[in-house]
Amino acid sequence: MEAARSRPHTLALGIWLTTRAGLVRAGLVLTALAALGSIAMAVATRGTATTEAIPGLASMVFTWGAGTALAFGGAQRALRSDRERGVVALARARGIGVAAYTRGRVGGLVAVLALSAGGGTLVAGLAATAVAGGTRHAVARASVAALVYALAFAATVGPLAMAALGARSRAGGYFALLTVLVLPELLSPWTGALLPRGWRELTSIPAALDALRAGVQLAGPAVLHAARATVALIAVAVGSLLFVHARLSLDTLRGDVTGGR
Repeated sequence: MEAARSRPHTLALGIWLTTRAGLVRAGLVLTALAALGSIAMAVATRGTATTEAIPGLASMVFTWGAGTALAFGGAQRALRSDRERGVVALARARGIGVAAYTRGRVGGLVAVLALSAGGGTLVAGLAATAVAGGTRHAVARASVAALVYALAFAATVGPLAMAALGARSRAGGYFALLTVLVLPELLSPWTGALLPRGWRELTSIPAALDALRAGVQLAGPAVLHAARATVALIAVAVGSLLFVHARLSLDTLRGDVTGGR
């Protein structure tokens, strides 16, 4: 019961700490501008085949564009900064354990990412659907798939960014995150050959997100690829969360040992 009561408080703390970063605020502004731009594009392409592509294009902008900047800004040295400013110590003094603090800190970044990427994609999807005319059903389905893509991005990249950037230097964190996100995609032509035929969705995070969106939009055989991609993305998110928890636990133990001397 005590853990359940503290969860909303730690999530609110995590959201507040995330939105204090200047790069996060800039990312939110970019998201708002991009959302307005997606509405203008939907109106401009009314009645054309381009309308159906708007939700998917918008989701890419809101995730790998503004969303990536937001994830970098929200996670950059976040754990180290929290420790140095006494945020972790204050949380412990109020009875918040490492596990609850980890969930709140990572959850705050995920929530802000979901609001930004998911909210912007939702606006684009609604605008495109509203002007779609005879292709409204297809555009609505593409919009749902794009929204799932954006939310999955938030749930995966949020914990991953915190694990890579939270306690490292700026350069080291950027290198670690880009290595996990970009390098596997570059190597996918070779790593894909090592997997069973048709399992490309397991080669990288972008490939898994693409497979998830295709499964929602196209159904049929694509659902199996989406299911495998979902398992892979969950594994990345959970593994990142456990890494952050282990790092915070180790830092806390070191602090206790140092303080006891």
